[in-house]
Amino acid sequence: MALSLFVSTMSALRAWIKAVSPTRESIVTAGTLAIVFGATYLAAYFTRSELLLRGSDAATIVRTIGWVVLLKVIVFYSRGICHRPLRSIRFEDLSVLVRATTTCLLVLVAINYYFTTWQLGWIQIPRTVLLLDWAFTLLAVGGLQAAARSIYEELMPDAPVGHQRSALIIDASPQGQAIAAKLMAAKRGGYFISGLLDDDPTFQGSRTSVARVIGGIDHVAACAQRLRVTDVIIRQGSVFGRRMRRICETCAAIRVRVMIAESQGEGEEIEVRVRDVELRDLVTHPDPMPVEHRQAVASWVCGETVMVTGAGGSIGADICRKLVLLKAARILLVERSECSLFDLHGELEERISSDDAGRIGLTPCLVDIHDSERMEEIFREYRPGIVIHAAAYKHVPMLQGHPAQAIENNILATAGLADLAEAHGVKTFVALSTDKAVNPTGVMGASKLVAERFLQALGEGSATKFVVVRFGNVLGSSGTIVPIFTRLLVRRQPIVVTHPEVARSFLTSTDAARLVMFAGAVAESSETYALDMGEPVRIVELVKSLAFVMRVP
Repeated sequence: MALSLFVSTMSALRAWIKAVSPTRESIVTAGTLAIVFGATYLAAYFTRSELLLRGSDAATIVRTIGWVVLLKVIVFYSRGICHRPLRSIRFEDLSVLVRATTTCLLVLVAINYYFTTWQLGWIQIPRTVLLLDWAFTLLAVGGLQAAARSIYEELMPDAPVGHQRSALIIDASPQGQAIAAKLMAAKRGGYFISGLLDDDPTFQGSRTSVARVIGGIDHVAACAQRLRVTDVIIRQGSVFGRRMRRICETCAAIRVRVMIAESQGEGEEIEVRVRDVELRDLVTHPDPMPVEHRQAVASWVCGETVMVTGAGGSIGADICRKLVLLKAARILLVERSECSLFDLHGELEERISSDDAGRIGLTPCLVDIHDSERMEEIFREYRPGIVIHAAAYKHVPMLQGHPAQAIENNILATAGLADLAEAHGVKTFVALSTDKAVNPTGVMGASKLVAERFLQALGEGSATKFVVVRFGNVLGSSGTIVPIFTRLLVRRQPIVVTHPEVARSFLTSTDAARLVMFAGAVAESSETYALDMGEPVRIVELVKSLAFVMRVP
C-alpha cells in the first residue's frame, strides 16, 4: 500500500514537472525563495538567542520579517535568480548567489544605520542576526538548488541534465518557438530559454509554451544583461546584414555569445543545429528569391536532367546542392579538377536521403569543356534539358596577362558548349557572367562580353533559351578579398583600407545560386539579367566582421 502510494505520488510529481510552464516556474521559484528567506531570518534569531527567543526579539521579528523577505526577493529577482527554475543551477551561479546575498546584507545594514539615525530602534535588526541570516541564506538557497537538481535528475532521467547555458531566442514565429522547445528538450547541451525577442507587435508581451516574448530585437543587449543569459540564438534567416553585425557587436561588448540556429522540418519533427556565426550571416540579405517564384523554380528543375559546368567551384557547387533539394532527376557534374569533383560528389551523395536515392542520379564527369568530342558524348548519352554554365576564368589580373587563355576558355569554350546545347535540344542554357562585362576595361570583362553577345545572337530564333546572369563579388570565392583578409588576420598582419567609406556589394554563393536558378526558371526568351547585389558593405565593417567570426581581437 505504502509502495503504491509512493509510486503514484512520484508519477504525479513527474507529470507536474513536465506540465509546469516557464512563467509558472519563475513564480514557484520566487515563492520558494520567499519561504526560505523567512526560515533563514527566523533561524538567525534563534541561533543568536541560543533557541531561547526573548519577547523583544519576537516583536522585532513580527515587525521586520515581511519587508526583509520582500527586499531579498526583489534583490534576487533583479539578479536573475528567479528567472530560472531552482534545478537549473550551474557552477557560475554560485558567484551570483554570493553577490545577491551580499547585496541584501549591505542594503539591510544601510537601512539599520538610518533607523538608528532616525531613532527608530524599535525596528532595528541586531547586526549578528544580519550576519547569520547572510550565512544561512547562502547555505539554504545553494543547498536547495543542488537538491532540486538532484531530485529532478532522479525523477526525470530522460530530461536535460541541468541546462549548462541560458539563451534568448531571436524570432518568436512558430518556427522560432519550435526551435526554442527543441533546445529546451535536448538531453545533452540543452539550453534554458529565458525569453524570446521579436519586432512583430502581435508577439509583444505574449506567452508561448516555452517562454515569454520580452521585447524587440533592438533590446537584445539590455535583456541579455538583465536575464544573465550566456547566449543569444538567432534563427537563421530572421536577421540580416547590418542589423546582424550590430547584434554581434553589442553582444561581444557584454561577453554574450551569438549563435545561429539552423532547422529542418516543423513542429515536433524539427531538427535543430546550433552553430557559430559565419561571415555569410553578417553580410547576407533577405532571401533573394521571391516567394511567388519558388514553385516555378521547383517545377523548372523537378524531373529534369541538369548539366552544371564548373560544378566544383563555389557557385557551381551551391547550384548542385540546390538541385539535390529540388529533386532533379539527374545532375551531370562537369568539372576538370579531380579533387573538387571527388569532394562534391561525395558530399552530394550524403545529402541525398535514402527515400530519394533511386530518384536522383549523380553523374560525375571529369572533363574539360574544351574537349568537344567528350562533351558531345555526354550530351548524346544523357540528353540534359537544362545546362548551367558556371565554368570560366574570372581573375582580372591573371587574365590581363594571359589574354589568349581568356579567349579560349571564356569565349570559344562557351560558344562550343552553347552549340552543343542547341544541337541536342536543351530547353534552357544559363550562362554566368560578370558586371565587368558592362563597359569592360580589361581582358576578363571583354571576354565575358563577347561570350554574352554570342549567346544573344545564337538565341535569336532558337528553340533553346539562352539566359545570361551577371553579378559581382561572391563572398569567399577563391581569389576575392575575403580569403586574402583571412590570411592576413591569421598572420596578425595589418590590413590597409584605402578609405574608411570604401564599400562593396557581396552575394553569398548560396544567394547567387538561388538567383541564377530563378533567372533560368522565369526567363521567357533569351535574356540578360543583372543580379541585385544588395546593400553595399563598407570594407572596414567587413574586416571587423571577419575578425569577429575568427575571434581575432
